[in-house]
Order: sequence, then C-alpha cells, then structure tokens
Amino acid sequence: MEISSESREFLENLRFYLISSGKKEKEIEEIIGELEDHLSEAEQNGKNVEDIIGKSPKEYMEQIANEMPVDIKGLLKYIQIIVIGAFSYILMGDAIRGELEYSLIDMIGYPFIFLLSLLLTSVLFKYVASNKITKTKEWLLFGIVGSTPLPLFIALIFLDRFYDTPTIQFGVIGNFIAIVFSIVVFVGIAIWSKTWVSIILPIILFLPEFIINKFSLEESTKIILSGIIPPVCFAAYALTVLKLEKSKDKKLTEQ
Repeated sequence: MEISSESREFLENLRFYLISSGKKEKEIEEIIGELEDHLSEAEQNGKNVEDIIGKSPKEYMEQIANEMPVDIKGLLKYIQIIVIGAFSYILMGDAIRGELEYSLIDMIGYPFIFLLSLLLTSVLFKYVASNKITKTKEWLLFGIVGSTPLPLFIALIFLDRFYDTPTIQFGVIGNFIAIVFSIVVFVGIAIWSKTWVSIILPIILFLPEFIINKFSLEESTKIILSGIIPPVCFAAYALTVLKLEKSKDKKLTEQ
C-alpha cells in the first residue's frame, strides 16, 4: 500500500507513542493498519494527514492513547526484561574487573535507578514522537536523559561508602556464573527482540577492557585506553546503523 513519506512518518511516530504509553502491541498494529488504509485512500483524493485526523498529530496521539487500556501484563514483562538486562551489564562489568560485591544500598539503589531511567526514557519517547523537533534537539534530549543515571550511580557509590550496610561477596565461581548468566541474558534478549544490539553493545563495552587488562600496561594507560576505545567503537556502530537506516529510507522513498 502506497502512502506519502509524511504519512509514513506519522504512523511510525504514532506506533512509537503508543508503545511508550504501554499499550498492547496487537491493538497498536490494528490501529496502524486501519489508519494506513484511510491515509492511502485520502491521499488519492488529495488530502493529507491532518485532513484525516482532524486535529494536530500530538492531540490525535493523546486521544488514541487515552482510549486504549494500558497493557499491565505487557508492561511488567518489558520492565522485567529491561531491569534484568541492565543488571546483567553491571554483573558483566564487575565480574570482568573481579569486583563482584554488592551492599544492601546497591541492591536497592540499582533497581531504583533503572526504573527511574526507564520512566524518563518513556516520557522522552512520547515527547519526541508527538512533537516536531530538530535532530539536534532530539539528540540533545536523548543525551541528557541517557547521562542521567551516571550522577545517580556516583551518588550511590558515595552513599555506599558513607553508610555501612550488609554486603554480599562472590568468589571466582560467582564471577564465572555472573559472566555466563549475563551472556545468556544478552543472547536471550537478542533472540526475543530479533536484533543484535544486546550482543553488540556488551562487546563494545567490555571486550576492549578485557583485552587491555591482559596486557602488561601502566594503570594510567589502561584507564585512558578503556575510556577512549568503547566510545569510538560505539560512535562507529551508531554511524553505521544511521547510514543503513538512511539507505533503507531512500529505497522506500524511491519505491
């Protein structure tokens, strides 16, 4: 079914908005499919998106979201997967460094930071999907939200040092189990999401550090290399993905 790039962008933003609002995926796809039919017919008669929805895209998205029930079961599943996935990153990093030790403050603080970050990300997704903003502003907002956990983790470290709470320590076997568990989680998320992101990101984050630690280098050199290599690899990966997306969009436009 042929629709304009403007209509296609609107449908993608609507899908993005409804997913971020915790709606059921099946119901989302049904609404998107029906709306796509209407848009296709309307465009053949010389009409555009706003002629069909009768209001601004933001108002329409809010109206649709308010009419749909929240998928509590689906939300809990996604939250569970995200929290386990995020904790697996921490487990993997700490196990590689041989620092698998967690206090009561850590075990309370980590889930809190994960859930807060998830909430902020959901709000940002809805804002980006329902408002026309420049790519620069979009990247800036994602950068701010993405960096929010960092000061919270730093605060957690200082809080942990200030208050003495019970601690759980893991030995060599614990480290090995943590690494195996993290790998299984990353692979499982990749299979579930049908993307390689959950496998590629840990490789970018942890493989350079693991390799660097195998060499007899000064500690300052290791810190510098560990701070430079992952961001460079991540930037190269992001640019590659962006290039592939642009190529895909270009092909769709040409069709």
